[in-house]
Amino acid sequence: MRRLFPWLLASAVVAAASAVAGVAAAPGPEVGQPAPPFALTTVDGKTVRLSDFRGKTLVINVWGSWCPPCRLETPDLIAEATGDAPRGVAFLGVDTTEPASVARAFSAAKGVPYPQAVTPVDGAFARAYDIRNYPTTFVIGPDGVLRARHADNILPRAQLHAYIVAAQRGESAPLTTPFQAQLDALLAPARYRFEGDAASVRANVVEAADAIATAEGLQDDAMDDPSRDHDLIKTHAEEQSLRAAAIAALAPLASSDADRVLLARLRGDAAAADGDWRAARDAYAAALAVAPRDLAALSGLAYAATNAGDDAAVVDADRRITELSPSESTFVSLGRAQAAVHDIAGARASFERARSLAATPQAVAWTNLYDGRMEAASGDPSRARAAFARAAAAAARIPSNNPRHAWYLEQAQEGAVALDVARGARPALSVAPWTGADLPGSIASTYKYRLVVVGAPGSTIALQAGGLPARWIGSFCSDRVCAPFRTSVRVPSDGVKVVEFQVVPLAAHAAPVRVRIDALSGGRTVATVATTVTN
Repeated sequence: MRRLFPWLLASAVVAAASAVAGVAAAPGPEVGQPAPPFALTTVDGKTVRLSDFRGKTLVINVWGSWCPPCRLETPDLIAEATGDAPRGVAFLGVDTTEPASVARAFSAAKGVPYPQAVTPVDGAFARAYDIRNYPTTFVIGPDGVLRARHADNILPRAQLHAYIVAAQRGESAPLTTPFQAQLDALLAPARYRFEGDAASVRANVVEAADAIATAEGLQDDAMDDPSRDHDLIKTHAEEQSLRAAAIAALAPLASSDADRVLLARLRGDAAAADGDWRAARDAYAAALAVAPRDLAALSGLAYAATNAGDDAAVVDADRRITELSPSESTFVSLGRAQAAVHDIAGARASFERARSLAATPQAVAWTNLYDGRMEAASGDPSRARAAFARAAAAAARIPSNNPRHAWYLEQAQEGAVALDVARGARPALSVAPWTGADLPGSIASTYKYRLVVVGAPGSTIALQAGGLPARWIGSFCSDRVCAPFRTSVRVPSDGVKVVEFQVVPLAAHAAPVRVRIDALSGGRTVATVATTVTN
């Protein structure tokens, strides 16, 4: 099970019906059949239905701001939505794991041009569309027929474009890549002949189980590599088919403790992939009855209990995991589970332990991001802001050529902005180093920051830079215009406005400079934020 990977903490493995031969069919909406109807509420309170898009090709992207592959593919989605996509194409984002405030903060920071809806992970849409992986993208043709269902990020953009063009023609475009061929070969049933004497069968079962683990590891490693796009749903169906064949072969021979543990784990993994959480828990419990310290079985048990909604069982399993394998990720899992049962003191202690074990800036940033989200959900914005600030400071120490440098900087700021959005329309400011493409009109080779303004929709807020040394310029860039030292912005309907703030040092200055940005309304300062610039 891959429960401890950070981008899968809130997700589940794509399910597939068990089959001994051939490739199992995945549950959920079927490509080539009418897409399930839905009614969703956007972050600005509007209702959108599938029927609203009749006659258009609709791209639905299911995402979460916590999900690295989601963030990785966002620029390509934006480019396709605003670029040379065929006419008559609409885009809709759907966040099934986070509140509207978080979705609004992310969309504003990234400049996402299409509407975003928020719906529960156990709601009607998530059930009808079998949302188990993040991201997942659906392409629905003008006739309402589902033409593509793509789990994991879509990279490069050409694949998404191919899906759209095919849907416009009333066709379904397959995904064919060298990496998919590698996975297909690794999981091909013909490679594993479960026949011969008992020793040979056992050896092939172990080889098959290792192949499934290898395939899952390869897919995790492919997250940052656009050249390794693949069909996650198809691959997991292949895994499930191979797993079922291995179970059928090993069951009559399982006489040793090692055999029984392996068989129970395979059964647990198969049941979890089918979404049968009771059977999964029973199978993992059977493995633990033989081998109480088996980490794979414990992780599977916690994973199944999470999806079954048994938070107390998750806490128990996660506590046992931290005893056997203490790390920042295992203590973060325990802390999140404790928060789910309202043991906030225990959760804080677990996150403190996680921070003490985090050995790299990346681990520190990730741990504090989840700490901030836990505190925000528990209703303590002060602690949440402190955690997001620690995350931002750690993210700044990650090498800039590592994509997590940008991801974690962005998530830390978005978390803080979401706190401001959630508290209402009172003006607020947030500043963080700029990541991503510059806005039109920005100046090269300057210090750039993402300044986020939160306020009442439709209100006008004045921005003013202060604390600048002589011959230094503070420039505000938004709406394709840059203004030195001061500007005014109109807050859009979602209550969040992103401005690129640039500091242009035209003279040397020996000491670090504390630059202040004030927000004014009616001539009165209503919010202030500052950042330190070292020239």
